[in-house]
Amino acid sequence: MKDQIYTTETFSSLPEQIERCTFTDCQFRGADLQDVKTSGCVFENCDFTGARLNDSTHHTSAFLNCDFQMANLWTVNFSYCKMTGSSFTEAILTGMTIEEGDWSYVNLRLQSLGKQSFKNVRLLEADFYEADLSCAIFTGADLTRAKLMKAILKKTDLRGAVVDGINFKDLTLQETKLDWHQAIRVAESHGAKVD
Repeated sequence: MKDQIYTTETFSSLPEQIERCTFTDCQFRGADLQDVKTSGCVFENCDFTGARLNDSTHHTSAFLNCDFQMANLWTVNFSYCKMTGSSFTEAILTGMTIEEGDWSYVNLRLQSLGKQSFKNVRLLEADFYEADLSCAIFTGADLTRAKLMKAILKKTDLRGAVVDGINFKDLTLQETKLDWHQAIRVAESHGAKVD
């Protein structure tokens, strides 16, 4: 499937290869999308509730304001994708691979993301409320104003990440890896005066 445009349509499955297609306000509820490969596609305001996307691969595709509630994304691969505003409430994200891309404003609340790599991913205002980020890697990521309240940051690697707008006073850091700029921010958020 190539260069097609779909609006307000309902799908129960898709072909294995999809290139440069656009889906707007489409329904993929409960759809079988296992092993699907997308390249340069746009999914905007689409509903993937309960869909099976396990083992699927997505390269330079955009999932804008999409709902992945209770979807199965086991071992899914997103490379250089734009996921802005998408929600992953109760989705299965085990083994998910992310290679760069823009994940700004995503909802990853309560997710178990231990050991997940977010290297060089843009996560502007991403919501990680109560997420388990143990051993997660954020090297080079942009976490500007990310919501990390009650997140588990045990052995999380934040070195080299942009952490502007994050109040470290509200966070519990357990063996969290920081660079010296971030260490100063942590000290200042706890009232220290750093000269």
